[in-house]
Amino acid sequence: MSLPREGNRELRLVLVSFLILFLEIALIRFLTTEIRIFAYVNNLVLLACFLGMGLGCCRANARAPLTAALGGLAATLLLLTLPLNVRFEGKSLHLLRGTPTLLSVFSDAPIWYEFHAGSEVAATLLGLGSTLLVFILVLVILFPLGQLMGGLMDEHSRILRAYSINVAAGLAGLWVFTALSFVSSPPWIWFLLAAALLAAAGGWSRREIAALAALLVAVGFVAWWPVSDAQRVVWSPYQKLELKPIEAGGFQRGYLLNVNNVGYMALLNLSDRFIEQHRDRLDPARRDLSQYDIPYRIQKDAREVLIVGAGGGNDAAGALRGGASKVTAVEIDPGIVALGRAYHPESPYSDRRVALVVDDARAFFKRDAGRYDLISFGLLDAHAQSSSYNNTRLDHYVYTVESFKAARDHLADKGILTVSFESPRPWITGRIGANLKRAFGHDPIAFKIPPSSFGWGGTMFVTARDSALARSLIDQDPELQSYVQAHPPVLEPPSRESTDDWPYLYLERPSIPRLHLLLSGVLLVLFALLYRGLLPKPRRVSPHFFLLGAAFLLLEFQNISKSSLVLGSTWVVSGVTISVILGLILLANLAASRWTPRAAILYPMLLGSILVSYLLPVEIFDAYGYWTRGLLSAVVLNLPIFFAGMVFIESLRRASRKDLALGSNLLGAGVGGLLESLSFVIGIQAQLAVVAVLYALSWAAGIRDEGG
Repeated sequence: MSLPREGNRELRLVLVSFLILFLEIALIRFLTTEIRIFAYVNNLVLLACFLGMGLGCCRANARAPLTAALGGLAATLLLLTLPLNVRFEGKSLHLLRGTPTLLSVFSDAPIWYEFHAGSEVAATLLGLGSTLLVFILVLVILFPLGQLMGGLMDEHSRILRAYSINVAAGLAGLWVFTALSFVSSPPWIWFLLAAALLAAAGGWSRREIAALAALLVAVGFVAWWPVSDAQRVVWSPYQKLELKPIEAGGFQRGYLLNVNNVGYMALLNLSDRFIEQHRDRLDPARRDLSQYDIPYRIQKDAREVLIVGAGGGNDAAGALRGGASKVTAVEIDPGIVALGRAYHPESPYSDRRVALVVDDARAFFKRDAGRYDLISFGLLDAHAQSSSYNNTRLDHYVYTVESFKAARDHLADKGILTVSFESPRPWITGRIGANLKRAFGHDPIAFKIPPSSFGWGGTMFVTARDSALARSLIDQDPELQSYVQAHPPVLEPPSRESTDDWPYLYLERPSIPRLHLLLSGVLLVLFALLYRGLLPKPRRVSPHFFLLGAAFLLLEFQNISKSSLVLGSTWVVSGVTISVILGLILLANLAASRWTPRAAILYPMLLGSILVSYLLPVEIFDAYGYWTRGLLSAVVLNLPIFFAGMVFIESLRRASRKDLALGSNLLGAGVGGLLESLSFVIGIQAQLAVVAVLYALSWAAGIRDEGG
């Protein structure tokens, strides 16, 4: 039963605020998984959410019907679930899931797909059309929720209390979704909960009831429609995992693990017994030249082994076959670990010699004090972002110069480091080689491992502290020496190395990819049309609140990125960071309830804290233990958030139209999402200068408004 339209408005504000953040994160998670163009250009869904909420707030209505939200969500789920395939140049593509394939014609975009269309213009138009369709649907879903939120807050007699309720309820929505992710709940549970909340927040008009019925049908399709032939599907906190048996030559060789609908890894049986049983199909000599076994042919005395990006267990199994007495296997995704433990044919994660650690590689390097005979970087190509709120991928900080230096410090005196990576673009593997050279001071040995029944292969790099050690170890094995010489890699010198400040492994050069620019241009045109069509002339966006929103979202991106460097790029760190940000906003509200400083005091404090954050290197926190490091970084890095919250609530308290102020702020946040792409050119740290400029402009706009 729905809440009464007139009654406890605060309870309704709690419900709507909870629903908005919960649904926003659910849509980002679901769409970036199922339509991978939204993962490659991650802020598109976030931008659609902010645009929908912002326009809705600018047309605030505390009694707005939720028919559009219910219907838009139903349409989105059905379009993704039903087999809506189209034929394009002889290739069958799903109307929405095929979008990345069509847009892979942009060679400078970080898209793995290779699709050489005869007509690039037609492929681009079809891909852009599909992307724009989903963008508009998300906007339609959030628009009426923005109307409700804006109306309820504008009608509240105590805006500070209303805003605190809004933030606290949003924080609760974040925690509930985090809890659902922790137990690997599938999307139909998220959207069933969202449907219940939408029903409670809305009314019971015939149209809303019909739209709710359609949404429940769509949720049922998500839950039961056979979109996959996988033996098992798991939604880990990071990504969608699908496990399928590998049948070849009349026998099962293991399992294929797809991640976010893309082939990711195989759980292979490469044991001596299995190879011996199938000698007619599997050559034992080829097994010893697999990407999982070569490191132990090079370092024959590897007793202490560290594997980062351990995946489902192939690398750990190779280490055990190679005679390692202790293997530390680090894997960030608990879903992959669970599947590897349950299904890997060699059961390496059940071996007492293997110590399994679920963590981010960089965080492990900081916490661990061990020294290893061999450190192996497994194929850490991530198919997911480290957060729903920025463009940094899970693997970005793993392949930087600083990461390789951290790994080098964990090598024993005669230890070696190996890196396996597969990329269709030679400048990516060239960048990894350049990063290793910068970290170790000399060129690594590199060679190609062709794909085979023993692994997907790729380029392998081998290096050590001593520039001559890796070469001498390889030369001791004539067969291996010949193999390395016979398989030269295809590498191109990169335009620049990737570092913690510019961690974009998949960008060819410091530039905003053409795909990002094209999509941004199309969306700005859409915004202009909606702005003119939806907002009556008296309701114009406030430049002051618009700039505050853009600056704040960029500042939030900064904090998530820096927290990843300090504590690791895990989903827990991301959730805690966002919780700290929302908690600081509540703390700022509390301070504002007892102290009412002028902008002339708050803005210098805000800009000064940004300067401190800019000048303070994050490495300074590494000298402390994990919990001390986390506490100190949370206070210091997020100090600008507190002052920004004070500035916002003081401005909101003085605004005559609370709904228009909120709408302007949300629209500005959407533009802040677009501005994050500037980090592709200037780096992450320099974005703080952009944040400072935006806040300074908002100060000037606020002074002008007061003067007017």
